[in-house]
Amino acid sequence: MIAGLFLSIVVGGMVLIALTLNGRQRIRELAIQERIALIEKGLVPSPEVDQARFETLVGLRRPRSRKAARYRSAGVSLMGLGGALMVVLTFAAGVFEVGVGIGGGLILLGVATFINGTFAGDDNLPRPGTP
Repeated sequence: MIAGLFLSIVVGGMVLIALTLNGRQRIRELAIQERIALIEKGLVPSPEVDQARFETLVGLRRPRSRKAARYRSAGVSLMGLGGALMVVLTFAAGVFEVGVGIGGGLILLGVATFINGTFAGDDNLPRPGTP
C-alpha cells in the first residue's frame, strides 16, 4: 500500500517534470522561430523591450550568482542522496520508518538548500563601503 503510494508520487513527479521541460522547450523554439522569420523577411528584429526576459526564455542567461548556482547544485545532490538512502533503507534493509525518516530528512535539507540558492543575491552587486 505505502510502496504503491510512494511509486505513484515518484512517477507523477517525473511526469510533471517532463511536461514542464517540454513546455519550456516549446516556448524557446517559438521565440527563436519568430526572430528567424523576421530576419528571413528582411526585417531587423527590434531590440527586445525586456532583453533579460528574452534571454531567459531562450536560455542564454547564466545564473546571476556563482554562489547561488553552487547552492542549487548542492541542493539537488542532497535531494538525490536522500532519495537514494530512502530507497535503500526502506526496500533493501526492510526498515520503512528509518528509511523514510533519514532519507526524508536529507531530501528536506536538499530542498531547503535549493530554495536558498534560488533566492540567493547577486555576487556582483557593490557592497556597502566599497568604492
